[in-house]
Amino acid sequence: MAVQSGFRRAGLKRRIFTWADRAIIAFLLLFLASELWTIEPWVTAQKTISMLLLYGCSFWTLWEYADHFSEQWLLRKLSNFLGIFFSINLLSGLVLPGALLVGRFRGILNNPNHIGLILGLAIPLVISQWLYTRRKLPLAIALILSLNVIACGSRTAMLGVAVATLAILISLFAKRSSQALAVSVLVVIGLALFTQTDLFANHILRETSLSTASNRTYFWELAKTYIAHRPDFGHGFGTDDVIHNYYGTVLSKLQLRGYGVMSSYYGLAVQLGWPATYCFFGLMWGFVAYCFVKYWRNYALVTLAAVLASGLVMCIFEPAITSAGNVFSFLFWMIFMLAIRRAYYQKRGLLAHI
Repeated sequence: MAVQSGFRRAGLKRRIFTWADRAIIAFLLLFLASELWTIEPWVTAQKTISMLLLYGCSFWTLWEYADHFSEQWLLRKLSNFLGIFFSINLLSGLVLPGALLVGRFRGILNNPNHIGLILGLAIPLVISQWLYTRRKLPLAIALILSLNVIACGSRTAMLGVAVATLAILISLFAKRSSQALAVSVLVVIGLALFTQTDLFANHILRETSLSTASNRTYFWELAKTYIAHRPDFGHGFGTDDVIHNYYGTVLSKLQLRGYGVMSSYYGLAVQLGWPATYCFFGLMWGFVAYCFVKYWRNYALVTLAAVLASGLVMCIFEPAITSAGNVFSFLFWMIFMLAIRRAYYQKRGLLAHI
């Protein structure tokens, strides 16, 4: 689609390449260049191609879709689908014998944390739609998604949602101060009551695993050891999944289970070294902070930036941002595209295309 349109967006005659396009293309070239020093050339090639396709899908195909139908149309369709899917997911707990994994709800998904990864992005979006439109459907969807995230017990998702919701309420306060204040009071009271329940203490807080972040700290120590061998350029893009085998680490003997080094930050450092990791996440967090500070009265843009903040918080504990086959990664880069698109169009007065 990008080639067919001559790499033009919004029907404009001139080509539009944002700073994000240039930065992503630069990183894609770095991913490809890591073929020169990777420990697994075929894995690096596959991962690089998958990220190229993910970039094309989010920053060109979905950008074109949003130009044609509007951003709100895209987000509304997405939230409606998620509402249906996670209603089915909840109901599956009544009929499927394998709906629980180690005492945590996973429904029809493979892992309870997968529920958290998706909903850590989806819940702030739906809450934002309800706060702005005051329609009943977004509220119903938000309740369904919230029940799913409580059932799966994902602390990471709840932390991300809390950060995003706080930013959204601050922006809403600039437009509707009484509504923002009332919702904030209700949320605080609700959380205060919920934290006193046995469900919160036993299913969500889980004090025995709190200090190690469910054994993630052990993975992070392993990651530090691996990174120390190649701190500047890493082991090649996409190699965080095979890094344990490369160094002869047997996770089962350490009584550990998980993917990669259980962090997108440490994971990228394992793959590309610390300089590229600082640059990558510095740009991501810098854009989020820029949106919060410069556009804090712009409710729609703050909502998108808040969802990105939630995703970046979850990335501390989950290796997801460069896993192109992960639903989290797909949603994250779609939201990132929408935030870049909105900021670009508003800065240049092309509001009709938003």
